[in-house]
Amino acid sequence: MTLEYVDDLTPANWIAERLHPFAQDAGSIIPPGFEAYARIFHPATRQVGQAAVPVTWREIADANLRAYHPAMQFGALVTRVGTTTRFYDREPQPGLFDAWPRTGTLSLEIARTLVGVLGNHTTTSDRCWFAAWEGYGDFRDGSAALATFGGAPVDALATLPPGTYREKPTEHPRFKLPHRGYYLARGPLAAALETVYGFTWAYLSASIWWPDDRAWCVATEVDFDWTYVGGTTECIAAILSSPDVEALPAQLSDGVQYNSDPLNPAPTL
Repeated sequence: MTLEYVDDLTPANWIAERLHPFAQDAGSIIPPGFEAYARIFHPATRQVGQAAVPVTWREIADANLRAYHPAMQFGALVTRVGTTTRFYDREPQPGLFDAWPRTGTLSLEIARTLVGVLGNHTTTSDRCWFAAWEGYGDFRDGSAALATFGGAPVDALATLPPGTYREKPTEHPRFKLPHRGYYLARGPLAAALETVYGFTWAYLSASIWWPDDRAWCVATEVDFDWTYVGGTTECIAAILSSPDVEALPAQLSDGVQYNSDPLNPAPTL
């Protein structure tokens, strides 16, 4: 593993200095100051045999006769007019999708595509920074962390094959953003494909990552089912034109609430 957690948090200071107030708009998630921005939509999935097949937001919008546009919200694409939001129960739509998009993390496939694109738009791909949200669960949390053998508790981590689990870096300090705290790690750009902590087979992407030259920034808010990228006009154009990522242009003023979709009827709580 190449992610190395650090104690010096100064490389992350610029983010807090730029962000808009918490939950105000897209500028609360991705730092202002870049030439252009993209919003990447995490796919829903449909189970086909043993495979979870990605289902795009465009497919879902078209099937439900909703407007497909940069500021759409998933709940507004799937909730019938006049009914309460399905944000909390996250029900499937049989025949279209079986699972809602994952929140708080990119898929490994999308992260791999981004690494391939973003490496062409920085001079410091060998020196990047990765922020991991402090709130993800750890295997040591709660009684599930212990197994029993002969009536005596046994640390279950000790029984795992080497390399299958990355422990939560609680010995390191955290940098603070409004209502959020993050551990900070460094590594090459390829380290974006590593799970920040937890079981390595269940990919969990960094919440915020950027190169040392700050040529771009990737930000995934822990409660959202999309990711923002800020960068040069050329960098964002490359992301938007990638056939392996569903993305649309974003503005810092875009709303980020469940009811901030300006074109599709908002669900009610």
